[in-house]
Amino acid sequence: MSTSPENNSPTDNTPQPDEDAAATDGSAAPAEPTTTGEPTASEEVAAEEADATGEAATGTEEPATATMVEPRPGGALSAETFSLVALFMLILTMLSGRLVELFATVSSIGDQQVAAAQVAQLNTQITTSGAMAAITVLFAVLALVLSGAGTRTWARWTATATLITGLLFVAVAVATYVMVPVGVEQPPMMPMG
Repeated sequence: MSTSPENNSPTDNTPQPDEDAAATDGSAAPAEPTTTGEPTASEEVAAEEADATGEAATGTEEPATATMVEPRPGGALSAETFSLVALFMLILTMLSGRLVELFATVSSIGDQQVAAAQVAQLNTQITTSGAMAAITVLFAVLALVLSGAGTRTWARWTATATLITGLLFVAVAVATYVMVPVGVEQPPMMPMG
């Protein structure tokens, strides 16, 4: 049995039998409250709610209605915008492929001696790729901070997924930077001849 009030209003505009009788008489009988001692429909609903929840429902409370929060209009500084910017930055970080490639290169070097110029070049590339991943994380965090009740759900999901993936890329950048071997000076080339 449902405790929600029924919608008894007709969906079409055809006159009901009571309306036909009132229209022919020219008089409409006003609705009078029942004084017979029988509970009204709203009192029965309140009693059923009290039985179901274990608490007495008072008539002074407003009925609980599910209100849908309208999405805020998007703008240049909205959560949706920053979520999309973070997603595009993540795509740039992923498609460049440098960070994963550098991680594989540095892990394959191991204990081999590397020229100081190459180490400086590796550090620059790692720092650049890691900075892009960090900027991605910052935009995703900003999108989540700006989100509120009116923010569209796709913006929150995108920002959260971008944040997690961006943090993984930052961790890869830090691990790669730490694994870079110390550069050694190459001895000068001896002239042949």
